[in-house]
Amino acid sequence: MGFLENNCAFHELDENLLMHCAPFKCSHEADIEKFFISEYKDYARQMFGKSYGFFTNTDEKLHLVCAFTVSNSALPIDRFPNPIRNRINRKVPNVKRKVLHPAVLLGQLAVFDGFSNLGIGDELIDYIKFLFISPDYITGCRYLIVDAVNHPKVTDFYLRNGFKFIFDKIEDEIEYMQLDLEPDYKRTRLMYFDLILLKS
Repeated sequence: MGFLENNCAFHELDENLLMHCAPFKCSHEADIEKFFISEYKDYARQMFGKSYGFFTNTDEKLHLVCAFTVSNSALPIDRFPNPIRNRINRKVPNVKRKVLHPAVLLGQLAVFDGFSNLGIGDELIDYIKFLFISPDYITGCRYLIVDAVNHPKVTDFYLRNGFKFIFDKIEDEIEYMQLDLEPDYKRTRLMYFDLILLKS
């Protein structure tokens, strides 16, 4: 039993719900805070993704504890260098080795101020993983992917939760993305989690 399960209710974000919610902040990442305050609406309106959150009632107020955004995506297996393609395909039967493997992109994820150091981030990742292997989920999804902020605290969080780098070396990722950047200036890293691991 964790904090989210014991204390929170799960809802899709909408204006009416957030209007009755106490102000929330994400001090360590202003862009994510801005997204969940206002930008998530346009994202959903354009059908690029949906945002969800866990809410709790304390002091007779509704508080947003954490939130995330997901959208349909894919791993473009045929575009990866051979070593990466072979590594990802190793657990996929030959007959199912497609050009694109179905995936869900975890576009935004935040635990808001006042709820840190409770293990909520790990609990939220577990919830998202099992959400997409649930029998109630109406489409197939093999991978959970994220373009993680290139900071040790962030990448270590995803590594701790079973994600792997698609490219072991950041130089290879920059070359693949065809970016004119030095490695020190690469803001994000491509990472993935193979949901089949939870089925076995």
